[in-house]
Amino acid sequence: MKRRKKIILKKRPLLVFAATGILFCALLLRIAYLQSGERAAVGAQADTRYIRLAESRGCIYDRNLQPLVNMPGQNRAAVLLSAETAALVRRYTDALRPTENETAAGVCFVFDTEEAVPQTAASVSVRLLERYAQKLCVHLIGYTDIDGKGVSGIEKAFDKILTDASGEVGVRYTVNGLGRAIAGEGLQIEARNYNSAAGVVLTIDKTVQQITQNALTDAGIRRGAAVVLDAKDSAILACVSLPAFDPDDPAASLQDADLPFLNRALEAYPVGSVFKPFIAVAAVENGVSVNGDFVCEGSLSVSGVSFGCYRRRVHGAEGLNEAVCNSCNTYFIDLGRRTGAEAILSVASAFGFGEKTALTGTLEAKGGTLPDAETLASPAALANLCFGQGSLLASPLQLAAAYAALANGGIYHAPYLMRALVDENKTAYAYYRNETVRRISDAGVCGVINEALRLNMAEGTGVQGSPSNVTSAGKTATAQTGKYDENGVEKLCTWFCGFVPFEDPAYVIVVFDEDGSSAAADCAPVFRKIAENIYKDETGE
Repeated sequence: MKRRKKIILKKRPLLVFAATGILFCALLLRIAYLQSGERAAVGAQADTRYIRLAESRGCIYDRNLQPLVNMPGQNRAAVLLSAETAALVRRYTDALRPTENETAAGVCFVFDTEEAVPQTAASVSVRLLERYAQKLCVHLIGYTDIDGKGVSGIEKAFDKILTDASGEVGVRYTVNGLGRAIAGEGLQIEARNYNSAAGVVLTIDKTVQQITQNALTDAGIRRGAAVVLDAKDSAILACVSLPAFDPDDPAASLQDADLPFLNRALEAYPVGSVFKPFIAVAAVENGVSVNGDFVCEGSLSVSGVSFGCYRRRVHGAEGLNEAVCNSCNTYFIDLGRRTGAEAILSVASAFGFGEKTALTGTLEAKGGTLPDAETLASPAALANLCFGQGSLLASPLQLAAAYAALANGGIYHAPYLMRALVDENKTAYAYYRNETVRRISDAGVCGVINEALRLNMAEGTGVQGSPSNVTSAGKTATAQTGKYDENGVEKLCTWFCGFVPFEDPAYVIVVFDEDGSSAAADCAPVFRKIAENIYKDETGE
């Protein structure tokens, strides 16, 4: 019995040693299994992660291929966290907690920063695009919804083109079974058409747009518009409407009583005296003398209705030049009666009054209202039309096109906005042409009226709109609206329409104030500032 016990005692160290060996081998096998599993995870596509850092949408350009959207903004960085990279991250942001690198090692940390993060195997940064950073042409460009679909303006009209040019950029990295980045694998940037150059080219001139926008805003016009056209072909170089909305946050303007979504450059309003040159065109075309012996006595009775000049001023003996300089209502009433409603309507229609203008499939300028012959059978209604009142309505864009026809010697071009579509290399693959071109008057006839508009800038109601660095021609208007405020005071719309330079017109400029008081004070200085700054920019003087 004692011998057997002694044998068992001698074997116990051998049993302990064998058990320890078995456990050690099992541990080695487990480690090998985990390592092989990790290596398998590295090689498997299913064990990669992708993080999208930024998205882009097709570009919208001005006529010189200067972007109106998609301006470079801040940077978005992605960093694989570790004890070493955590210190790098904290140089750019305080969003990383002090101990997070210890608990989240191998996690891809994404943050925004003004300064680009150095690119390494574990860190990358991408420049984000700010779609509406410049806040230019917001009514024409429009905006997108939360899903990136165009809601208004060019964004809506060319949604498919701009969506097809969309792209994104992100990072891909390999993870283990725990979802942590595998050491040594790093980050790989993947760009899919991000910031593509493909998009839409407008007729807008970015510099002229900025000049016009600044001039209108600086003048303190709360609700109004300004349009600048190329005098040769009526291409829209600038189109501004106030107030504007923020395309990055359109919801903020939904309850605004000033209706910031309304593009006032394309809406129709009472016209007033800027219509008088077209009465003169009708008269000259039909052989009616514009330099007779008319004498303004401050008012004129038509069918028992008294029509007065502005503040009932008495202008005395006048011809066309004096009547334009004085903006004399009674002269043009007399001229219109001698010319006749039929001739006036024919000329007005030819110059685009009453005619809608389609700028894109979804963007249209209102046609306004041109009274018909039946309405003008009333002598009082005809008298009203002769100085731009009554039922006559027109948009700033319509008036700009009409004045461009005067400046262009009687050739009318419908205003247009689209220039081309371009691919990712900025190569045009589709051009837009202005199909509406017609001769509507004789150059000599227009020359007679334009001379009166030139004199008006030197010695008439347009003096305050006369630029110091370029010759000009233009006309003021203070139009009655038939609407009254809470104090019983009639609301007025004021205008200034003209072109520069007088000898060889290049730009037509129209300024409109929906809440005006006097065209000479409201709109003329804005016309002058726009013209002066355009030519200051061109000459550097």
